[in-house]
Amino acid sequence: MNNIKQLVLPAIVTILTACGGNKTDYKVEPLKVTTETVCINNTPHSRTYVGKVEEHSSTPVSFTSMGTVTHVYAEEGQYIAKGQLIAEMDSTQNKNALITTQAMLEQAMDAQQRMKVLHDAKAISDIDWIDVQTKVRTAESNLQMAKKALADCQLKAPCSGIVGTKQMENGMTALPSQPVCTILDITQVKVKVSVPEKEITLFAPSANNIQNITITAEALPGKTFNPIKLVRNVQGDPLTHTYDVFLELKNPDLQLLPGMVVSVSMPIGSETDTNNITVPIQAVQQNADNTYFVWLKKNNKAQRQTVQIGQTQGNRIVISSGLKEKDEVIIEGYQKVSEDSNIK
Repeated sequence: MNNIKQLVLPAIVTILTACGGNKTDYKVEPLKVTTETVCINNTPHSRTYVGKVEEHSSTPVSFTSMGTVTHVYAEEGQYIAKGQLIAEMDSTQNKNALITTQAMLEQAMDAQQRMKVLHDAKAISDIDWIDVQTKVRTAESNLQMAKKALADCQLKAPCSGIVGTKQMENGMTALPSQPVCTILDITQVKVKVSVPEKEITLFAPSANNIQNITITAEALPGKTFNPIKLVRNVQGDPLTHTYDVFLELKNPDLQLLPGMVVSVSMPIGSETDTNNITVPIQAVQQNADNTYFVWLKKNNKAQRQTVQIGQTQGNRIVISSGLKEKDEVIIEGYQKVSEDSNIK
């Protein structure tokens, strides 16, 4: 036993001595972050909503009778003037019906001329004469219906606009009231916005209120639009507790197209906020107790700062308290830092 101790103890001493002799100092590199210097903006209070562009009106165009479509002249996105030919249907049967009704009318009129001589000579009764006249009027009515049926084989635009969806092609069978295409009127458009019920009072349909609303679209950079009319839906969604608001605006250059997503900016006061500090939304974090904080850069170290938040403005949020001008807020890389972390 003593021999084992004599062998093990020197070995342990040797190992500890070796470890102590090769001690290495590890240097922790500062974490890389991106900061934004706080500045005060004197801008009016406003709220931004997301809206969707809709056409002013949508008119489905269809044949009034059943038949085979021979030609469709309209294409999606094409401008169509009122009265312009959109499509044609096979008119062979209708042409034959027109020839038949014309012949029947000629026959009835010839009989009328012959019977008139007899009637004037008192050779036929008044009842027979009335029967002849009735056949003439019936033939005339049938001829008018045949002409209309033939004319209805050509489908013409009832209004001017842009062809939206095209639902029929050459060779397809058209049914009565089955749309061939849809004509959209986009000389004026509507922007549909869903507004929370607690904010619906902001959208009062007054002239002054409408003039302050501005609409922008990412697809049209540098352009702003102002509505000419505001209509509120009086029935809210029972699930989301929102109300639909429709903003009508002129679109003379046809730049706003149905389906475009736009931003609607609504002022919520005429005064300006003299201490309007905003930061990117992603820079604000939430504690377990539902309070909010941001990370600041102070003396090249990360420090947690409790803040109170206000309304959102696009992708930024108003900080009502907790920050002051020239504070440096960490807006990228904040996920990696902790209190007093070395940063650069």
